[in-house]
Amino acid sequence: MTASPHESMEDTMPGEKAIIFRSDPSEPLRTGPDGAVTHVLTAPTPAAAAALAAKYVERGVDTVELCGATGYPWAAAVQAAVGGRARVGTVLFGFESLLDVADYKRRASAGEALRELFLYVQPGADPAVDRFVRSEGASTSQFVAVPEAAAGAAVAAEFADGIQLIELYGAWEAGDVAAVIEAVGERVPVGVVSYPTPSPAARPAA
Repeated sequence: MTASPHESMEDTMPGEKAIIFRSDPSEPLRTGPDGAVTHVLTAPTPAAAAALAAKYVERGVDTVELCGATGYPWAAAVQAAVGGRARVGTVLFGFESLLDVADYKRRASAGEALRELFLYVQPGADPAVDRFVRSEGASTSQFVAVPEAAAGAAVAAEFADGIQLIELYGAWEAGDVAAVIEAVGERVPVGVVSYPTPSPAARPAA
């Protein structure tokens, strides 16, 4: 897998996925083996995320996923912008994670140095090598690609003692998410992408 901070929009191919994180704009990262490509993008506002998503969907991206720091206002803006041409999901946290994710938000807002783990499903990936780190301010985010969701628990266990948040991107069944939660012993809040039904305005015309 490669991670290039200088990808060209013309390189985007159908069937690709984009993950948008709430952050100041930065150069995009593109990672993936053999055409299974994930674009890691950043946007500071719902409007910026919507514009960014529309650009990538126009080039062939068919799935857009938003980080847990966004929420439904962001998802609604992105759904409207892509007009039913792509699935749009956003990371949500289960009941077992609510107290811990609230504490994480408080600490992040206070500017504490925090570490996050972001796992994303990418067929053909090798989690031992298909990983990269992104730093912003005092916080550090570790991105790791897994070939299937069932491989996520082992990676989560590897990082469990040094992280304060986990987010899961791609197709995760309930059992796979539960295995990640068990691997970290509920010490770390775990969020997973959910795909709300698009509003009528966001659906393609009949």
